Amino acid sequence: MQMPPEHELRDYLVHHLDLIEPGLRPVQTKEYRLPNSVGAHGQVDILARDRHGVWVVIELKRSTTSSRQALHEVAKYTELLRREKQLAADRIRAIIVSTDWHELLVPVSNMARDWTHDLRGYHLQLNSQGTPACAERVSLLQPSFEHRISPIHVIYTCSTEASRREAWQLISSHARTIGADDILAVEFARVANFNSAAYHYGIYFAIGRVDRTVENYTLDDHYDGPEPFAAENPAEYDALCKICNYLSYHRTGFGELEGAVPGSLRTIAEDPSWKLERYHGTGAFNTLDAYEESDLFRLLTGDDRGQSQIQFSSTASPAIRSRWNGFKQEVETSLSGNAAWHAIFTSWLSDAASHAGEGDVALHIYNPCDLLQSIVTGWPDNLDKYLPMVQGVVQAENGYSNFIYGHLAWDGTSTDLRDAVKIVYGERLNWIAKQFGGVTWIDDELLLELVGLRYVATELVGVNPSGDLAAEKRIWLFDGKSAQVYSSRHQPQHFGRALNEISRSGRLFGAKDFLRLHHASTEEIFLDYKG
Repeated sequence: MQMPPEHELRDYLVHHLDLIEPGLRPVQTKEYRLPNSVGAHGQVDILARDRHGVWVVIELKRSTTSSRQALHEVAKYTELLRREKQLAADRIRAIIVSTDWHELLVPVSNMARDWTHDLRGYHLQLNSQGTPACAERVSLLQPSFEHRISPIHVIYTCSTEASRREAWQLISSHARTIGADDILAVEFARVANFNSAAYHYGIYFAIGRVDRTVENYTLDDHYDGPEPFAAENPAEYDALCKICNYLSYHRTGFGELEGAVPGSLRTIAEDPSWKLERYHGTGAFNTLDAYEESDLFRLLTGDDRGQSQIQFSSTASPAIRSRWNGFKQEVETSLSGNAAWHAIFTSWLSDAASHAGEGDVALHIYNPCDLLQSIVTGWPDNLDKYLPMVQGVVQAENGYSNFIYGHLAWDGTSTDLRDAVKIVYGERLNWIAKQFGGVTWIDDELLLELVGLRYVATELVGVNPSGDLAAEKRIWLFDGKSAQVYSSRHQPQHFGRALNEISRSGRLFGAKDFLRLHHASTEEIFLDYKG
């Protein structure tokens, strides 16, 4: 059968639109010409209305070569029609009808998923005379499975390089066997303090997301791993259980298994006794050539998605909407367990988007939600490094910048730190147990309340390119329900009251000031809890 010319197919279909969809009716029987004041004009093959009165742009293609033009024309004509008729996005849709979907399926699937307008495809079937017989709705491709790293991690330490090498072989082979195809791992080794540990070699690995449409997993509670994430990631947790049980069964001369969570790798990397050596991967991470080492580190620490809920650094532009939405979600995830900063910086990001335009927003977050851990790790000389903080900047397209700093502010109350810690945690083992269970953030709220510390943020707005100080300052507070912002420029009296609320005699004191003013109690707590 010889394929009829495209115009003949169009002329037939315009009178038989019910072949495509019941209720479609043509606006006119000839091609619809669209003027264009901002570029080339165009002609819609068939302009129709559906049974709900929605305008429908229908493009017809009859060959592989011509089908490649379909998306360009649909996007162009839809935009021109919106401008001509002043239509809302939900009042216009598009249909591509083609006799050949070889070139169309992938790009139409992508566009239909991400486009503002409804987009559908139909495969036109012709009879032996070359007349359209029917049009079958094309099943577009589902979104591809995102092979990202889950928060299900484990540390495996061993006595020799050979046993570590064998452990990786067992891990990677068994992971593929059970359907957990994507594993990312890094080897590390002890480089100092050799007498302080029995095992000098280790491998840190994380389970990639398991495609549950392929494997139907149920929870297996035989392995005592990172419980806080198990309920949210049942398939990945079960895969980890099976891998670890497999390792335990086969290991000879190996070492110890220890559950880990996003952020644990950073602790190893920052310990001068250990050195990260090389990365390995399976499945989606089998080829690591395209990654930089910093990319792999961020994937395993959870920084890439804010999963560590302790530390996060990233940048984005509000003008790139898809990335901006992902960035906001990552920030929210990283601030889990901190209701005050979660509310403050969620609101701040909305405000930042209105100022940035085509510019950029950057955030660095350190959110341990564990003041006691900050003391034990940072006292006395490294408090700046380990106390909770957020640093953010909006670099607007006009060159002006906003700078925000999140910190713990002290209201000047004189509650003894030692007494407050004993009330909240009691013995050191109770604190360790709560750390292991991932619930220190609950007790941290009480500890901060007892000693008069609260999460706040202060902001300089509109610093000009020359670096002169901004004309406006802001204080962001959390009232227990939502974020409140007070401006020195627009609400000077409210700003003053907010400053008094979080300051002592008009001076802003932070957690570092509080700890140093309570030096004796802090020193005693440090000695009691550092272990």
